[in-house]
Amino acid sequence: MSSPRSRTAFLIGAASNWLAFAATLAVAFVLTPYLIDRLGKPRYDVWCVVESVLAYFTLLDMGVAACLVRYVAKHNAEQNRDGLNRMASACLALFAAAGGVALVIGVPVLFAMAGTLTAKADGDPGVLPFMLLMLANLAVTLPLSVFPSILDGLERYTAKSVVRLLALAARVTGMVAVVNDGGGLWPLAVVYTAVNLTEHAVMAGLCVRFLPGLRFRPSLVDRATLRDVRTYSVDAFLAMLAGRVTVQTGAILVGLMLPAGQVTFFATSARLVEYAKSLLRTITTTLTPNVAALEARGDHAAITRLFLTATRWVLYAVLPVNVGLVLFGGPFLRRWVGEEFVAGSYPALVVLSATLTLAVAQSAASRILYGLGRLRWFARAALAESGVNVLLTLALIKPFGVTGVATAVAVPNVIFCVLVIGLTCRELRVSVTEYVVAWVRPVGLTLIPAAVWLAIGPPAADYPSITAEVLAGLVPYVVLVVGAEIIRRSSAWSAGGRRPVPVRPPFAAGRSR
Repeated sequence: MSSPRSRTAFLIGAASNWLAFAATLAVAFVLTPYLIDRLGKPRYDVWCVVESVLAYFTLLDMGVAACLVRYVAKHNAEQNRDGLNRMASACLALFAAAGGVALVIGVPVLFAMAGTLTAKADGDPGVLPFMLLMLANLAVTLPLSVFPSILDGLERYTAKSVVRLLALAARVTGMVAVVNDGGGLWPLAVVYTAVNLTEHAVMAGLCVRFLPGLRFRPSLVDRATLRDVRTYSVDAFLAMLAGRVTVQTGAILVGLMLPAGQVTFFATSARLVEYAKSLLRTITTTLTPNVAALEARGDHAAITRLFLTATRWVLYAVLPVNVGLVLFGGPFLRRWVGEEFVAGSYPALVVLSATLTLAVAQSAASRILYGLGRLRWFARAALAESGVNVLLTLALIKPFGVTGVATAVAVPNVIFCVLVIGLTCRELRVSVTEYVVAWVRPVGLTLIPAAVWLAIGPPAADYPSITAEVLAGLVPYVVLVVGAEIIRRSSAWSAGGRRPVPVRPPFAAGRSR
């Protein structure tokens, strides 16, 4: 980010991206009990099962979306419109093939499940049509996903987020109207699909507006471009696969190896930590196209500054959340899901939250690697983490139960995060001292809300009390962060307009992929 204008645009894009994701999570949080009540548990169970099955088909993305984001940013910075069109056409062709594969595999799978699920839904005849339409929606969405990926590559996050927020409002309005009218699964799927297609059609229009010369043609798909996609996307896919194993394995093994009810305790604690990670990681996804564009311009010093600045800001965001999960996790669980979850879920929540700060800092580092296309060792480290996770879970689940599973998730994740941060520092020629300095101010300022919360003591188990105590610590924290950053920026400008950055040789020379 070489100018104040570009820095402002980047921050606005990151904020809008986060807002769209936060709104989606908030709606899911509120809509879930409403749908359970209106649809009835049997039909809502069908919704959840189909959603879980189709989630595995998202692996057919194969890392192509991440590849497209990087190369759109790179080719756009180089003003290489032909290269951009070739990459977009190649990714569209691959996504179309993936959509076909989803249909070929998914249709027989859903037909095989239909009898059982229909019986569980009290013989609802809309179950099979619902399942098939949701599968068709996913198959069509795969090729259409080139458009949000192109917008990400162009760093048009605000425009994309506005479309997503409008689509979210339309989807919720339609679903509520259908359910209130007594509709079941099939009309819900119709609403979901119609809004999804409209959302992607609007994004396609935005892509044409922002890139008037954008073309998709079979003749533009060539071997060289497909080779570039394969080189990048294979590693991105392996990292995605490893992440899916890491997130899903714990709950599956708890369900298979521990008594009934334990999986709910583990899933509840894991969900809270994953919500926090996902909200904060959404901010870091905006780094990838920015880094790719800076690399195309040869501005390596700006990438180093971006890495250290992004690390500092995500730490400002995550550290009080991390402390808050530990201090307020018990009262929140008591209010949200009931007293039994304090004993059943809170110990696992504390263990899992121990990885939160490092995981978000690692997310900033990994997005730098995505932008640079240096994913080989990152992907292999992710696979190693998932393997150790499974082995540790098998070893600890019987003697230590849910807390043992949480430990099996946390320990390899901490090691993985440290390795990825170290790898990124090596790529950028950032010393340990430089990186640690980025942590000092956020850690120091987080002591303020932590002290306030400890002095007040645990809140009552109701939302107003929890909110009031959280704000009592966060308000002075935010004021101090803003003040510290104003002072830091003033000092940098008075020292010559910009904080000096050591001159380094171009990093990773000769290793570009």
